[in-house]
Amino acid sequence: MRRFAVMAVCAAFPWLAAIGRAQDDNVYGSKGTPTRGRITQVSPDKVTLQAAGGARDFDVREIVRVTFGGEPRELASGRRMAAEGRYEDALKELENVKAEDITEDLIKQDVAYYLAYCQGRLALTSGGDRAAAISALKAFLGKNRNTFHFYDGVELLGDLNLAANDFAAAATFYGLLAKAPWPDYRMRAEIQLANAKCADGKYGEALPMYEKLLGSGLSSPETVQQMLHATVGKAVCLAATGKPQEAIKLLEEIIAKQDPSDAKLFARVYNALGMSHMKLGKTKEAILAFLHTEVLYSGDPDTAAEAQYYLAKLWDEVHNPDRANRARATLRSSYGGSRWAGKN
Repeated sequence: MRRFAVMAVCAAFPWLAAIGRAQDDNVYGSKGTPTRGRITQVSPDKVTLQAAGGARDFDVREIVRVTFGGEPRELASGRRMAAEGRYEDALKELENVKAEDITEDLIKQDVAYYLAYCQGRLALTSGGDRAAAISALKAFLGKNRNTFHFYDGVELLGDLNLAANDFAAAATFYGLLAKAPWPDYRMRAEIQLANAKCADGKYGEALPMYEKLLGSGLSSPETVQQMLHATVGKAVCLAATGKPQEAIKLLEEIIAKQDPSDAKLFARVYNALGMSHMKLGKTKEAILAFLHTEVLYSGDPDTAAEAQYYLAKLWDEVHNPDRANRARATLRSSYGGSRWAGKN
């Protein structure tokens, strides 16, 4: 009798049965500790997990990764490889997933997303098929508009179109990122939009965009971090419009006051510093700045490619053809998918 009562309750509330299953869904936050249960709803903004203690909503911005009970081993390992930057290995794993054996939609979506994501990341680095990556990501987002991967996906689409010098398309996708409900995400989107203006040589249009962000008055740790990136963007604009000394002052202040372990920020800082020194005709100082990115902060493909692009030119200026050729070879082999690889 008791068994039938339990079955009746589980039939009325199917998530109760899921909680007790051997393999739960897991939502990992920034501290690395998973919360276990059954994912019952997802959207671009949040993931809802039903656990023994009740339902809990997680903002997507708080989530490091999500795993699913009963997911294929190849998805788990492919996801891990992608997080480690091993995109080719991840693709090989993911391509071995047997889609016909998957019954849960969220697991199917995760496989499709990581296949498209890895194609995109490869297209930005070693030179995968950029057009195919853009098509795969657009197709995924078109079919899965409520995916919790939405903001990461549209930002990657912005980056891919920027690498293709399609500045209008890049702005469209960064504009979708700007619809996120969190101020730091919206600020990041505005910075990416301004960065796209800089990439298009429109420094006069980008400068007020950065200045508007710097005058926003936002003060959370996340938005303050974004303001540092806006400051770097402002410095790039100043250097490009005839004020490299002002740019250097801003950049040296960041170097003096901020934590140098922030690799993405400091790569942008030293690249901007290198460009500023170039504007002043200080070739050796420029080389030293770009070498900081090459040696210490090469994790971000776009800034790493930018450093190699300028180092190739600068080594030629100081009559060091071996190092110039080495920089060009690195740009082609490691960052062939970047916009810098196609520049003269």
